[in-house]
Amino acid sequence: MSRLSLVVLFGTFLTSLWTTAHGFYVDNGNPYDEGDLQVLTLSISQNDAPMLTKVYYPTRIDTYAVFFFTGGYQGDIPSELYSDVLVRVASHGFVVIGVDYMPMVTVQANVRDRTQRLGADHTQKYFEELQWVTKHLEGRIAKQLNRTGLVPDFNHLAIGCHSAGCDPLVKMTLQNHTFSKAALLLEPFSFNYATPVTFKMPAFILGTELSTQPHACVRPGQGYNHFYNMRNCPRMLMEVKGHGHCDIYNETWYKACQLTHFCKTNPDVDINKYHNFIQGISAAFLTTTLQGRDKLQYINNTTALPVELLEFKIDMDC
Repeated sequence: MSRLSLVVLFGTFLTSLWTTAHGFYVDNGNPYDEGDLQVLTLSISQNDAPMLTKVYYPTRIDTYAVFFFTGGYQGDIPSELYSDVLVRVASHGFVVIGVDYMPMVTVQANVRDRTQRLGADHTQKYFEELQWVTKHLEGRIAKQLNRTGLVPDFNHLAIGCHSAGCDPLVKMTLQNHTFSKAALLLEPFSFNYATPVTFKMPAFILGTELSTQPHACVRPGQGYNHFYNMRNCPRMLMEVKGHGHCDIYNETWYKACQLTHFCKTNPDVDINKYHNFIQGISAAFLTTTLQGRDKLQYINNTTALPVELLEFKIDMDC
């Protein structure tokens, strides 16, 4: 099947799932460029919301689709370590909600309470967090801006995650998938993902070459290819050459990963260039699935990507 046919087929499928978005912000720019919108950060304490919450949202008064994100190690990795990428995505017209499973010891201390690490299935807590932000976030943003009118539209929400942070979000959608329109799975990993998806939720899955090499941070057979095989169509997968599991982090934490050899890294990586790539594929996918503006050409035209791929798989024949 030709690339053009795939795009047309996917567009037809999306139309069958939901109508083209009306009444909220739609990004018209190149997803690999910085978005047009200025972004603010809102921090919500774990003593307020069910989970420590970092929200990255555009300052322009409008209605925006929502991207609900959790970091690696089943949410133990703070979403703040991904803020460079998350702010870039928000600048394309999304309210990005980063949730942290491990709270601060106190509101004032920049120290995590490791006694509350994930020891079992805490999917319900993520549901409670989603319910809380759905009810309260608009008001909290209005309080910070000192004006009303900025609306996070939870009817147009996608889940997103990195590494084993994908495990609780996948469990959420297996229990009730209706809250999410799409899934952006960045180097997903799970020890126990064994239930195939039977519903249709567009999924974009990213993998990296170095993540499965010693020091491996993704076990072969439990990572991105496994997630792709467990998903139903429509689904897409990219494996990026020469990049590793820590490249998505803010530069300071990427360097810490490199120095400690926590995961295998490439010393020649341009982190800013790679973050532009993550921004581009994320914004293109989310603009298509949530905002109703087809930007899949920015994904399908792999020769124009700012990185080199080892693998690109796409299944839109639904």
